[in-house]
Amino acid sequence: MDELNADSGELAAVRELLSARGGPSEEVVDSGRARLQAALAVPGVREKPRKSRSPWWAPVRNGVIGAAAAVALALAVALPSDSLVRLSPDPVASESRATARQILLSAADAMAKASPDGAYWRTSVVTGQFILSPDRAYVLKRQSERQIWLTKDGRDRWEGQYLGAGPADQEDRAAWEGAGAPERWQYPADVRGLGKVSPGALVEATRGESLRGPHRVGWRDADGLLTKQIVTWPALRTIPGDPARLRAFLTERIAKEHGAYIGRTMEPLLREGCLEIISRLPVAPEVRAAAYEILASIPGMRAEGRVTDPLGRTGEALSYQVVTNGVPSDRRFVIDTATGLPLAEETRGAGRTADGRDVELGSYTAYQNIGWTDQGPAGR
Repeated sequence: MDELNADSGELAAVRELLSARGGPSEEVVDSGRARLQAALAVPGVREKPRKSRSPWWAPVRNGVIGAAAAVALALAVALPSDSLVRLSPDPVASESRATARQILLSAADAMAKASPDGAYWRTSVVTGQFILSPDRAYVLKRQSERQIWLTKDGRDRWEGQYLGAGPADQEDRAAWEGAGAPERWQYPADVRGLGKVSPGALVEATRGESLRGPHRVGWRDADGLLTKQIVTWPALRTIPGDPARLRAFLTERIAKEHGAYIGRTMEPLLREGCLEIISRLPVAPEVRAAAYEILASIPGMRAEGRVTDPLGRTGEALSYQVVTNGVPSDRRFVIDTATGLPLAEETRGAGRTADGRDVELGSYTAYQNIGWTDQGPAGR
């Protein structure tokens, strides 16, 4: 009888999953198919375990075979015969954890309630990089902070400060001390394999002075989709706040930028466009909420549970992979679901020291403040 009650609870969970907006999520598909295959495997035959490098935010993988098999069976009935179901070797974490879709839709609901206007659009961030020292002996962590205030009358301002650099952890500190505890690092012209550092850069341990001045480039970002060129206030007002219309708007932009025949790269680029709207542009709350809803419909994002971001704040983490010039990197997006605001975007990749130690390199942007405010920069 207990087993029947358990099965009933699992089937109720299946019905709840399949009744969610837009049908079953990619996570449910992946989890159900992978676990159903495991449940139906020939007894006594075990697959040879894969060797894989787990990032520092690696998820716990566990779950109940019965519920997963029921989900997979329900999907087999619910999905049309020509639907594409991607098999994944990595089943989703515990069923008690919110799915990526649930997290994104919760953030969308919260974002729709955000303040629609103010005197300034303020973005305050701390950026950091994990890079190898020029001699590849240890990992350095360097940080900077920057605040930007944008106004509709063009009186834009910025403030910033370099926060210094030093060994990333205790093991790196020991290697740094063994190298004479340098306070300056001159990088070579060839920085391949060293991380996100410019050729010939001089990195210093000492904190820099606080700087400020007029900000003249708006939201421009050479790597962005919508911000590749300087964005104007009138142009921002043309970005639609309905998910279907916003998807069409972004798809048209992507096709213009990358060509009409971009195939499987469309969804990753669509995801990057949505993240750009959420974390960089002073658009209406309904536009950012629509961007979250589109993200909820794109496969590939994995819920990693509650984590601590680079500034020590707690939020819901979503991980995904990006391939740039054929090189994959792991990314993580951390959200405060109570407000819908992004907390951090993080990138990690593999590195190796000169003595053969495997390390993780990468970068992050942590958002201290983002949104409309009536509080301007000092002196205003």
